[in-house]
Amino acid sequence: MDAVLLLQRVFDTLLNGAIYSSLAIALAIVVRSTGLLNFAQGEMATFSAYVAFVLLSGPTPGLSGGSLVAWVGAPLTVPVAISIAVVLGAVAGGVTERVLIRPLRHAPELAVVSMTVGLFLGLNSLVEQWWGTAPRPFPPVFPSELDDFLAIAGARLRISVVGTWITLLALLALLVAVLKWTRIGLAFRAVSSDRVSADLNGIRSGSVLMYGWVLAAGLGATAAALSANVVVLEPQMMQRVLVYAFAATTLGGLDSPKGALIGGVLVALAETLIPAYVPFIGFELSVVPALLAMVAVLMVRPTGLFGTERVERA
Repeated sequence: MDAVLLLQRVFDTLLNGAIYSSLAIALAIVVRSTGLLNFAQGEMATFSAYVAFVLLSGPTPGLSGGSLVAWVGAPLTVPVAISIAVVLGAVAGGVTERVLIRPLRHAPELAVVSMTVGLFLGLNSLVEQWWGTAPRPFPPVFPSELDDFLAIAGARLRISVVGTWITLLALLALLVAVLKWTRIGLAFRAVSSDRVSADLNGIRSGSVLMYGWVLAAGLGATAAALSANVVVLEPQMMQRVLVYAFAATTLGGLDSPKGALIGGVLVALAETLIPAYVPFIGFELSVVPALLAMVAVLMVRPTGLFGTERVERA
């Protein structure tokens, strides 16, 4: 095995790992707060990426979103456009929880899951109606020219990969700080542990759950913006990513942001390295090793690598 080639493949897969981890963390936050998976997480992120694209394009004939362009004063720089899109996406996540999810708090879990599936379909159709199905050119967030790399042990680590990981780790550090050292974070952890006890102690669990959706939507929007230049901006851009993010969240632990981060990296490595070194598994079947790894871990530890084990009284 060529060590340099192996290191290069690891470097090349780190970008996918960051994208999968970002969306997986968003899924884990919603699971931690509500106990349910949000199947619309990827479409919500895609919508935010299109908002960033509109802000970057300025007043373009035939491009939906002209009122937003006029209000903000687009075209904007890439960091500013993405920041505004992430904030708007986070606000939209809170509104979604308040308007669509909270009224179903006493309904069966299947009803809430069905609502997120309906939201998935609705947002996908809305994106296609407003912006069409053709791929859109999205500018890179970080330097991505041919000579923008760091040479390490004979392999090339792209600056865009380094920038993406610095952004992801900074956001994760901010999330940990909010959860550990703020009143909102304390309330979130209390509601996540036992919603009934939290309500009895005067914590407004509804508002706390809305904050969870805000955080998750913001992280998802960040993942979509960072990957739009690589994955290609189009209505289905996050659907394949969502599959890998589901696998990463399940592998790392459905309610563990840390597990989601590690799970995203493991899934990306399995997706790239196993087809490269196992001849009968081609890259067309690259999702299979990730799913097999997930099944293997769940057989040993059903809650995932870092998930919270449920204690049930007999």
